Amino acid sequence: MPTFQDPVVDGEEACQALRALAHATRSFDQPEETYAVVGEVLGGLRSLGQVLSQLASAHTSESAIPHAEDGNLGAGIEEAYAAATALRRASALVAQAELAVDRASQHSGRIVWGPASPGALLPLAEAIAPRINADDSFVRTSPFSSSGFRWKSRRHSGMSL
Repeated sequence: MPTFQDPVVDGEEACQALRALAHATRSFDQPEETYAVVGEVLGGLRSLGQVLSQLASAHTSESAIPHAEDGNLGAGIEEAYAAATALRRASALVAQAELAVDRASQHSGRIVWGPASPGALLPLAEAIAPRINADDSFVRTSPFSSSGFRWKSRRHSGMSL
């Protein structure tokens, strides 16, 4: 049960809940349930972004004086700011994941699930697959553009988690 006051206990519970969800989503008996789960994951990502931002702020708070393990104040401050920077970067990456999951939620919400013969799905999937850019789910090739044209996306290199 969440405490809403103890970040250590609530963090442990969130970790266990995500482990349980990872286990539970290995298969779906009723695929229509995926929409609700995607929505809950989206809500979790929004909260996770906020948590990461708040953790970053806590590392640079004026109320705490960080020291390195050897007692060095300068090294402690440097580590605190490095941790805060990494946490802010993680928060930004979670915001990108949030956008992707939001898009998935929109697509998932337009699905009406029903019985289908598995043999009928393969030709349909092969016809649809070329329309989706496998390199970047945010970029879609346009069926209305000239052949070979793809939307350009800017990728930034740098730190990854």
